[in-house]
Amino acid sequence: MDIGHLAALTAPQVLLAQHNWKAVVGGQNTDKAHQALAFLPNELWIHAGDSITWTQKADDIHTVTFLTPKQIFPAFQVGCPGYNFPAATFDGSTCVTTPPLAPGQMFTVQFTKAGNYKVVCLVHNTMNGTIHVLNPSEVLPHNQDFYDLKAAEELHALLSDIESHMKMEAGPDHDGDDDTVRVIHGNKHVTAGVGEISATPGGLQTGSLVRFLKGTIHIEAGDTVEWSSHDPEEPHTVTFGTEPGDPFPPSANVTVDSDGARHAIITSPSDSVHSGFIEATLVDDPGLLPQNPLDFTRFRVIFHTARHLQLQMRPARQPRHGRHCGGNSLAPTPS
Repeated sequence: MDIGHLAALTAPQVLLAQHNWKAVVGGQNTDKAHQALAFLPNELWIHAGDSITWTQKADDIHTVTFLTPKQIFPAFQVGCPGYNFPAATFDGSTCVTTPPLAPGQMFTVQFTKAGNYKVVCLVHNTMNGTIHVLNPSEVLPHNQDFYDLKAAEELHALLSDIESHMKMEAGPDHDGDDDTVRVIHGNKHVTAGVGEISATPGGLQTGSLVRFLKGTIHIEAGDTVEWSSHDPEEPHTVTFGTEPGDPFPPSANVTVDSDGARHAIITSPSDSVHSGFIEATLVDDPGLLPQNPLDFTRFRVIFHTARHLQLQMRPARQPRHGRHCGGNSLAPTPS
C-alpha cells in the first residue's frame, strides 16, 4: 500500500449524521477448521445517531450484545432476557442482543447517545470490542475503508496464529516424541482443539482450531486413549456411535476418575459413548460471582475391541449447525 493510500485511510473524517457503518462477526478458513472468535474490527469510532451493521461470517455461532453497566453476564440461551433482531437502538440504559446468529445474518444497532460502549458475544466470553460514540460535532479518526482493512488484518492474524499452533501441536517436540499422539505406559494422548486469546486496544479476540490432532492413530486392544482440550474458549465433545440430542452432559456410561477426568469403556464397535463438554475452566470475575469450579478438560476411553472405529468431534455450543470438527480414526490391533 502506498503512503498516499494509507494517509487517506487514517485521515480524520467529517461525515454526515445517520451514517451506517459495516463490520463483521467471526471468520474462518475454507475448511472451517480455523475459527476467529472476534468482532472485526473490534474497535470503531462513530457519531451519535449513526448505526453499525454486523454481518455473521462464520459457521460458529455468535451474538452481538450490548449490556448495561454492572449487568450480570447472561447465558446466550436466555438473552437479555429475550432478543432484538434484526435491528435495535442502544443508549446504554437497556441491553440489546441478537439470538445466536447463523452465517450471513445481519444485525444493525443505532447508537443514540455519545459514550464508550462494550460489545460482547454471549457465546464466547473472550470475544469483545469497543464502540466509541462521539458527539456529531467531533471529527472521526477513520473511514469505512480503514475499518475494512483493519478487519482483514485482524482476521488474517488470528487465523495465522492458530495455524502456527496447529503445526506445533501436530509436530514432534524437542524430545522427538509426538505431542498429540504419544505412548505413555500403553496410553495414547490426542489433542482435541487448540486456541489462543489475543488482545487489541479494543478488546479480546480468540483463534481456535476445531480439529483432532492427529486424525489417525493405531492402538492395541486394551489401550487407553485420552483426549484433552487445549482451547481456552471453545468447548468440544468426543462421540462414538449415536450423537446425543443434548451435547452438554456426558452419556450415562461415562464415569469420573479420581483426578477429575471423564472415563468410558468401549467393548464393541456398536457401543455409543459421548464425553459431554470438555473445556477450559471459565475465568473468575473478582467481586462479582463465586469462584468457577474446575471444568472437565480430559476424556479417557479404554478400548477392549480390535476393530476399526470412527469418531466425530463437533463444536459443542452449536451441534446442529453442521460443522464437524474433523474426526479420529482408531485402528486397534490385537495385543
